[in-house]
Amino acid sequence: MTLQLIQTGKYSRVDYDPERDEFIKVFSPKRFDRLRYFLRIRPYPGHNFAIIAKHLERLGIATPTIVTSDKYRLVTKNIHGVPLKQCIQGSEALQTQYLDALEAFYHHKIHCRGLHTGNFLVRDNCIIAIDLDAYKAPHRLISFPQREYLDCLSRSLSGDEAFLYHALLKRLNKTP
Repeated sequence: MTLQLIQTGKYSRVDYDPERDEFIKVFSPKRFDRLRYFLRIRPYPGHNFAIIAKHLERLGIATPTIVTSDKYRLVTKNIHGVPLKQCIQGSEALQTQYLDALEAFYHHKIHCRGLHTGNFLVRDNCIIAIDLDAYKAPHRLISFPQREYLDCLSRSLSGDEAFLYHALLKRLNKTP
């Protein structure tokens, strides 16, 4: 099996297995986070991906097909999509789908700091949310402030994509 390195980050590595047409993400969190996972304060990253995928699918938001999700390892099928960032400007349908997803995250208190258009893929005119290990589902006792969600989005959707942030605010009846 010859893996192709796709990216390395501070706390993870992503490889592609061309024989199986799958992506393999291995997590290497800092010690403090490992303790939080062990104490069940937060779900392990591989498990969190699967938990969030189920939440999003119930909301009608497409996610990658999971092959395996272990504590610190995740394998997903290749989506064969293109980054939403490359095609959102010229497509009202994709803009609407993206805004529908952002609005659902807002109302269902699903938090993620990386909801920019680079973290969604498009296949067959349908958007697919990726990097779900970074999402946080609402907890019975703790949820993230919706203002923080909007603040993160305002930073993610700037420049030529700022119109998307303003369109979301309008949908939510919020002012900038």
